Parts: sequence; structure tokens; C-alpha cells
Amino acid sequence: MNIALIEKVKIFCKLLLESSRCKNLPFHNWQHTEEVVQNSELIGKQEGLKENAIEELIIASYFHDIGYSNQAKGHEQLSCKYAKEFLQEEGVVDSKITNVLNLIKVTEAGREPKTITQKIIVDADLAHLGRKNFKFKNAQLRKEWKNSNGSEFSNVEWANLNIAFMENHSFYTESANRLFLSQKFKNIKALKDNML
Repeated sequence: MNIALIEKVKIFCKLLLESSRCKNLPFHNWQHTEEVVQNSELIGKQEGLKENAIEELIIASYFHDIGYSNQAKGHEQLSCKYAKEFLQEEGVVDSKITNVLNLIKVTEAGREPKTITQKIIVDADLAHLGRKNFKFKNAQLRKEWKNSNGSEFSNVEWANLNIAFMENHSFYTESANRLFLSQKFKNIKALKDNML
């Protein structure tokens, strides 16, 4: 694993996110990026991936939401542009760059992951659905949607939106199911209980 490259990627992404509008975003900020990196590495190791695949996952995870520094809509394309330029400057081989870009692209809502690494990054990006801090994270996302694009929901509307999303959502990897599924069910139940 190229630790020096990963460290450069981390520094670049952190600086960009923390000097842009992302530093004021409640959800899509540096903390979310760090969590996705940690989740990708954790799931990747549990799935028994080789080091080079985990390295690509880590790099893609750092870059996956960096386009949010400019815009929310279509941010994945911008994230790819940043990643490609940075990795080319670092002399990374084209095949590795292509793999990283494909990992970033698959984090766009509605995309279907095909490879094991694509499945891992999608699971890592949505791992908060099955974490104990889901209620807090969900409130941060609601605040971000309200501030960024004026999307306001009543408590019932927000709960229904999240219940529908979570009930239609499935983790792709065995490891993510093992790590996050039982808590996800508890989080869905809590949303439903709060509506009673």
C-alpha cells in the first residue's frame, strides 16, 4: 500500500473541504469523508481484499464527495475531475486512476455497484444508516437539505421519507450486513416509534 500517496490525498482533500463551503455543511463535510474512509477500509479488510484494492478504496473514499466544495448536484463528476487531475500529477498509472474514478462514480444515488470494491464504497458511504449515531447524522442531513436547497419537511414527512429509503436500501456486502444491519433495523423502528 502506498502510504505516502494516501497521505498526500488525505491532506489535499482535507484542505479543499475545510477551505470551501463544505466546512459549513452539517453532513457532507470532512468528518463524513473520514468516516467513509474508515468504513471502506474496515469492510475491505473484512471482505479479504488485497492491499492494492484497499488502497484504491481509500483514495476514492477521500475524493468521493469533494465535488460538494462547489455544488451538490452532479458533484460526483466534479469529484472525478479533481481525483483524475491529482492522481495524474502524482504519476499514478492509468488503470489505477480508472478504478478510483469508477468507485467515485458508483456513489451517485441510483447507481448499481458491480464489483466487490464498488459494493464496499457504496456500503461505506451509507454505513450511518446502521450506526448508533444515525439519529444525529440524519438530523444533520435534514439541516443541510434545508439550508442548501430549501427542502423543508414536517417531522412526519421526514420520518416517512427515511423509513421508505431505509426499507428499500440493502447493504451489498456480507461484512456490512454483519456490521450494520441489526442497528439499521433498530433505527427504522425508532423512526416508526417516534411517529406514534
